[in-house]
Amino acid sequence: MRLAQALRAAAIAAATVAFAAIAASGASAEPDGSRFAVSGSGGLTQTLQMGVGRSKIVDLPQDASEIYVGDPKIANAIVRSARRIYVSAVANGQTTIFALGADGRKIAVIDVSVGRDVGALSGLLSAAIPGNDIHVRTVADSIILTGSVASAGEAQKAVDIANGFVGETTGSFSFGSSGISATNGQSGKVINSLIIRGLDQVSLRVTIAEIRREIIKQLGVSMTGNGPNGNFKIDNPFAINGAVSATEVTLNWFRGAGELSATLQAFERQGVSHTLAEPTVTAVSGESAKFMAGGTIPIANSETCGNSGAFGCTIGFIQQPYGVTLNFTPVVLSQGRIQLRIAAEVTDVDYASQVTTNGISIPGFRTRNNVTTVELPSGGSIATAGLIGTQTQQAVNGLPALMNLPVLGALFRSHDYQRNETELLIVVTPYIVHAVDPKQIVRPDQNFEEASDPQAWFLGRVNRIYSASGSLQPMPGYAGKIGFITQ
Repeated sequence: MRLAQALRAAAIAAATVAFAAIAASGASAEPDGSRFAVSGSGGLTQTLQMGVGRSKIVDLPQDASEIYVGDPKIANAIVRSARRIYVSAVANGQTTIFALGADGRKIAVIDVSVGRDVGALSGLLSAAIPGNDIHVRTVADSIILTGSVASAGEAQKAVDIANGFVGETTGSFSFGSSGISATNGQSGKVINSLIIRGLDQVSLRVTIAEIRREIIKQLGVSMTGNGPNGNFKIDNPFAINGAVSATEVTLNWFRGAGELSATLQAFERQGVSHTLAEPTVTAVSGESAKFMAGGTIPIANSETCGNSGAFGCTIGFIQQPYGVTLNFTPVVLSQGRIQLRIAAEVTDVDYASQVTTNGISIPGFRTRNNVTTVELPSGGSIATAGLIGTQTQQAVNGLPALMNLPVLGALFRSHDYQRNETELLIVVTPYIVHAVDPKQIVRPDQNFEEASDPQAWFLGRVNRIYSASGSLQPMPGYAGKIGFITQ
């Protein structure tokens, strides 16, 4: 008997302690009554977003005598006192809880949205993306990311983390005539409503520098002769370049009824070509930009003739573009890091390789292009493409046996030599840029003035000269770079 009384007293004491703990936790909890907002109709409203299985304590602004839950299958409200209710999330969905006073007057309206528990997701986003301003909201099984981030890379990272959070598989079982079947699938989706704070702008400077050296040498002798018993001809063509120059020296000898003629062709050319292109383009992070500087040249493309050529032929032409083309798409990954997708191309007209057909010359084109994706810091440079090439060709044509004779063999052969050297470098430098004052921008035509008539007539100048290249004191009264051409 005494043992039973002791156990009963211990149980009562434990229940008292538990009730006191609950009361203390409820008293220390932050009152949610201050979170009510005044609606357009004058009532107090509050919105709760909860995960399934979660509970919240809501403090009402006034004493309530009746609590009404729109759909108890989604959320349940337990009344603990006249001004405090416990709201528990049961299933995914939305419902409304009304608190009514003793006179039937509406005291408060609580809109409850039950979805995924995103408390852990908010912690993951805060740890993975420090300093972010991301707010996670749920609608049924879907997650909505709102707020702002610093860059597109951070926005993509937040979406990837949320997708991994949503990617949990859900299973269900069904009973049928064939037995028990199970289905698995992914529930929910991620809606990205993040705003990128202050979209970065990237200015890309591409330097395309090329040096080409070309050497051509030709030396050959052709002979023709005739006599009373016949004639002969020794022609030694140039196998690589053809006859580059029409300059030749011809010597004729006559003896009696015979004739001998020898033609000497000699040519040498050395050339250097320098190409420098530095296009600069600016674009917003994530957007594409294109730059084109050049033109077009007509080249023959087709030929249309009448029946049996009676009405002549018509040549069709197309416009072939040439010049410098730059396409790029920058993406600012983080502060100072830039990912670039670049396509650079330089096309020149090459008249040395032109072809002449029916009196129409069709020039050749030299093209250098580079397509790549790189990652650089702001202000850093990288050589995305480079080429060092050397090409040498030699050919000797002549009359067999006689061309190998010492000294005299030079009369029976021709020598053709060509050497091409190319050195190409493409350098890319991105910058994160911001708008500047227009006064800080210097135009290339600033302070340009055409020469006066006396300067043009007597001095042969096309623009006014404000200072010589060796003078350090420009003419006063002008700002910025002085003169368009400095001599």
